[in-house]
Amino acid sequence: ATQYPIAGLEVVELEPAVTEVARRCALVNRNALANPRLRLFFGDAREHLLTTRERYDLVVSEPSNPYRAGIASLFSRDFYRAVAARLEEGGLFLQWVQAYEVHPGSIRSLYATLAAELPAVETWQTLPGDLILVSARAPLRHDLARIGARVREEPFRAALKDAWRTDRLEGLFARFVAGPGFAAKLQALS
Repeated sequence: ATQYPIAGLEVVELEPAVTEVARRCALVNRNALANPRLRLFFGDAREHLLTTRERYDLVVSEPSNPYRAGIASLFSRDFYRAVAARLEEGGLFLQWVQAYEVHPGSIRSLYATLAAELPAVETWQTLPGDLILVSARAPLRHDLARIGARVREEPFRAALKDAWRTDRLEGLFARFVAGPGFAAKLQALS
């Protein structure tokens, strides 16, 4: 969306029908598909990462649940290796995970697989039962003064208020669940 300070945004979508839903939800998504900085590709995200020469500061993966047919490749070591290869130095990878109605062994395997390629894995809760795994090559350093200042700036303040019903640093970090040690323990169990 144009209100965020990004140079460009690539979206890789497997199912073209999703774009029709996005068009119909233009009021809610701020007409994201019309953003001139957005480049939309149809296809498999893993294949896209394996074939592009682009480098990214941030890669976000929000596939359906791991147990759905055809989705497993987006939770594989090959996918996470491709993500790591395309990330800029200091880049982040965010993996959405539905943690309910999923076998605990699948969650443990997902953590272990991700941590094998991007070992600094933090766990954040978005909604009850939904997690975001924020991962990088090296542990993240949270400059609380800098983050606190950003939280008070627009458009971040409004976005945080919309998403997590807070506009304070404490409200943001209330969503933090676990640091890299948790993923390392799960990796050791696998």
